[in-house]
Amino acid sequence: MSSLDEIIYRKAPSTWELFKSNPSLYLASKLYSRLSRQPSPPCSFSSVRTICISDTHNTDISSLIPPGDILIHAGDLTHSGTPRELQVTFDWLVSLPHEHKIVIAGNHDTFLQTEEGRSWAQSWRERGIIYLEDEAHTIQVRSRIFKIFGSPFTPKHGNGAFQYPRTGTTDSPSRWSVIPDDTDILVTHGPPHGHLDLNGLGCRALLARMWELCRRQPPALHVFGHIHGGRGIENMHWNPAQSIWEDVVRKTGGWLYTMRLLWAMLWGGQNSRVRTVAVNASVIGGPRDRDVRPPVVVDI
Repeated sequence: MSSLDEIIYRKAPSTWELFKSNPSLYLASKLYSRLSRQPSPPCSFSSVRTICISDTHNTDISSLIPPGDILIHAGDLTHSGTPRELQVTFDWLVSLPHEHKIVIAGNHDTFLQTEEGRSWAQSWRERGIIYLEDEAHTIQVRSRIFKIFGSPFTPKHGNGAFQYPRTGTTDSPSRWSVIPDDTDILVTHGPPHGHLDLNGLGCRALLARMWELCRRQPPALHVFGHIHGGRGIENMHWNPAQSIWEDVVRKTGGWLYTMRLLWAMLWGGQNSRVRTVAVNASVIGGPRDRDVRPPVVVDI
């Protein structure tokens, strides 16, 4: 078996293997997972149902998509990024009944990085699809108004589209200053560092910008994909416990940080009503990306 096949067909590591490879990081991840699964405080508004998908890569999942108020696709609409593939995906998205459809590109969607592709994508609005590339769009769902910002960019890995250079440990910090301070729903193709990113594959600069937003009011919802194995949903609390967890990931573990995380959780680290619901909505995944997962549904 070739080395590539060994990667594609690798088995998921067992609990013991994960623990043995880095005990402190494994235990910290279990502690943080317990914290991030806590339910959000009750919403004082009528809830808005958001259907989140990402990384469909030409996969038609119409039969899996439930009704809702907003449909968000967080990029990698295609596998090879050709106009033909994009047309098929566009036709599929148009056929869906959701009133508000928000779409960004991903690193596989190479045609959308060309001027011709961008011009075509902007014309999608005539058919009810809002395509965003480092821009914001405001929608109204019943009596509620949401400012949505979308960006397809991710730190460079390989030769894909919409990538920016990694610079040391910061991943181009100025890249994310484009996110408005009053963003209600953030849609990026890739995850922030340490959150639904397989413990460290996400962008540190994106995470730093989200902490800046937290000083005012963080986004209620952050939808992304890109890291197929990080699929899931998490409450980001913007409190000392979360900050310590991010230190654990940034510094590749360490018992001191694990104990600090436990201390923060026991002594007030959970007392935060300021939260962002983070969603890695990758549809395909598993060995050779053969698994097809349903959308993630979030009421905000």
